[in-house]
Amino acid sequence: MDLSTIKMLFVDDDPVTCKVMQRQCESAGLDMRVFQSPTECLNEFTKSGADVVVTDLRMPEMNGFDLLTKLREIDQEALILVMTGHSSVENAVEAMKRGAADFIKKPFDFDEFTLTVQRSIESHELKKENKLLKKRLRRSGNRFGMIGDSPVMRSLFNSIEKVSEVSCNVIITGESGTGKELVAHALHDYSPRKDAPFVVIDCGALTETLLESELFGHEKGAFTGANQRKQGLMEQASGGTLFFDEVCNISDAMQMKLMRAIEDQNVTRVGGTQSTPIDIRIVAATNRDLEQLVEEGVFRHDFYHRLNVVNIRVPSLDERREDIPAFVEHFVDEFANRYSRQVTGFDSTSMRRLCDAPWRGNIRELRNAVERCVILADNPILSWSNEVPEEGNEKAFNEDLFSGTNFVTLDELEQAYISHVLNHSKGKKNRAAQILGIDKTTLWRKLKRATSD
Repeated sequence: MDLSTIKMLFVDDDPVTCKVMQRQCESAGLDMRVFQSPTECLNEFTKSGADVVVTDLRMPEMNGFDLLTKLREIDQEALILVMTGHSSVENAVEAMKRGAADFIKKPFDFDEFTLTVQRSIESHELKKENKLLKKRLRRSGNRFGMIGDSPVMRSLFNSIEKVSEVSCNVIITGESGTGKELVAHALHDYSPRKDAPFVVIDCGALTETLLESELFGHEKGAFTGANQRKQGLMEQASGGTLFFDEVCNISDAMQMKLMRAIEDQNVTRVGGTQSTPIDIRIVAATNRDLEQLVEEGVFRHDFYHRLNVVNIRVPSLDERREDIPAFVEHFVDEFANRYSRQVTGFDSTSMRRLCDAPWRGNIRELRNAVERCVILADNPILSWSNEVPEEGNEKAFNEDLFSGTNFVTLDELEQAYISHVLNHSKGKKNRAAQILGIDKTTLWRKLKRATSD
C-alpha cells in the first residue's frame, strides 16, 4: 500500500513531537497534517475528513478519549490510532474498546509508526470489504447451503430447484473438489423425500463382493463371516435417496445387478431368494467423462442411460472466480473459530493472488490453503503467496538464480531468498526473521515493499 495517497491527521500537544513528525512525513512524502490543538484537528476533520487520525491521549485542551468520541460522532467508520506512554497502556486498551483501531507506544521509531499505520489501514479496509461482502451474500441469499452468486452458480441453483421437485435419477459431473456431494444433498434436502434417509456409498472404497453385500444386504450364512442377516443400503435408503459417489468404479457385473434392481425397485439379499420392494432415488456422481467411458466400453451404456435422466454439471472454481472472495471469507471465519485465531482476513495483495491462482483441486484445495494460513498466522491480517518455492525445490531455486546468464537484480534476489526462507519456516515470520538475521518489523517492511512494487 502506498501511504503517500493516504490523508492523515496527527495531533499532539507537544510541539517537539509535532515538529519532528512534520519533518519526517515531508521527507517521506506523506500527506500528514499536524496539529497541537485537538480542536483544530477536529475542525479539519469536520471540514475535509481524513483517512487516518493519530491522536495523543493526554492533552490539556481535550483528551484523546473525548476527541475519539467526537470523531466517531462525525464518522462511524473513522480510522483512529492513539498514542500512549509505556506507563499508560491500560488507557490505550480502553481507547480501543471505545473504537480506536490500534495504539502506538511513545517514544516510537518512524518506520515502526508507518508500519503500524499501514497495517491498521489494511485491516480497516479488509473489515469494510468483509461487511460489504456479507451484505452481498445475504442479499444474494446463498441457496441450498452453497456459496456463490456467479452466473454459473445461479444456473446450478436453478437446476437444483427444478430437479429436486421430482424423483428422477440424476448424474452429477464435475472436477474433484467442486462440491458434487453438496449438490446431491441439496437434491435430497429440498425434495419431497427430505424426511427419509440420504445414504452415501463410496464406490471406489469397496471390492465388488463387499459392494454387493453393502448394497443388497445378505442372509445369515450367505458367505464366510455372515453370522447374521444384514439389511443392505438400498433397503435402508428406501423412501429416500441413494448417492453413488464415483459411480464409474462399479464393475460391469455389478452394474447389471444394480440396473435390474433400479428398474424393478426390488432387491434380493445375497444368499436369499425373496425380493424386497424398495422406493429409492439414485443420484450418482463422478469426475470422469461417463460418455467417453461408455464409448470405450468401460461403462455400460444401458446402465448409464438408466441413471442419466438428468445430468447436472458442477462448475470448477476457474469458472466462478468471482465467488472466491466469498469462499475465503467463509473459510477464514470457520478456521478462526475452530483454532481460536484472532485473524480478520487476507491483505488485498494476497486476496488478488488467491483469486488468480490455478486451483486445480478446486474448493477443497482453496479451503486447505486458507486453513493452513490461519493455523500459521502471526498477525490478524493473513498473507498468501503462490510464488513461494515448494518443498523439494531448493536445487531448482539455486539453479534458476545462478545458472548461465540468468541474472537478477539484488532486490529480486533478496525477495526470492525471503520467499525461500518463509517456505522453509512453514510461513512462520518470527522464525524466518531469525534465520534472515533481521527483526520482524524489518521483515514486514520488506514484504510490504515487495507487494507494493
